[in-house]
Amino acid sequence: MATSAQTLSLIIDELVRAGPENRDAAIELLAAKGLLPKKLSEKPKEKKTSRFASKAAEEFAEAKGIVVPDGFKGTAANDKISVKDLKQLAEGPKKAKVNASPSAQQFCRDNGLDISTVKGSGAEGKVLLKDVKDLKPTATVAANPPGRKISPSAAKLMKQYDIDEADIDEIEGTGKEGTVVAKDLKELIDLIKADKDDESDEEDDE
Repeated sequence: MATSAQTLSLIIDELVRAGPENRDAAIELLAAKGLLPKKLSEKPKEKKTSRFASKAAEEFAEAKGIVVPDGFKGTAANDKISVKDLKQLAEGPKKAKVNASPSAQQFCRDNGLDISTVKGSGAEGKVLLKDVKDLKPTATVAANPPGRKISPSAAKLMKQYDIDEADIDEIEGTGKEGTVVAKDLKELIDLIKADKDDESDEEDDE
């Protein structure tokens, strides 16, 4: 609503009479006299800047209870945080893949050992069961019998699933004269398949 001629006249008279030093002083004077237009008396609203790239991202963080660390920069424009960034925060850092045989990994899990600190003696630095056994001298480890026999079918499976001979040290052969046969490798092969499934899931998430 426009200021009436009468009100405008009063404003001019007041300013001439008081002679304020500057604009701020004039506004303060008119406000005290009740002559300041409403739009000028209202303080401008501060615009809230969101850290999130979208309303969906903000709602996702609130719904999942995700706390964004101070200084965290998102992948959206102007370092804003997207839903993808929030999902990664919720999942936490991914575990680094370890170049180790399934039996070596299982041995470390069973004995509370850190396999990432082990230097592997296998191909391309692969950590074998014999490498991790050295970490736990007190563990009772079955020695690999001299001249141990492996059936052709078991040997084929070992090649197929990249199983080292050191990985079957603790496997008791059920074949003739302690020969390791295909069925003796079932548990170890199940571990290998489980590890491969985990790796596939991680690749799908990327």
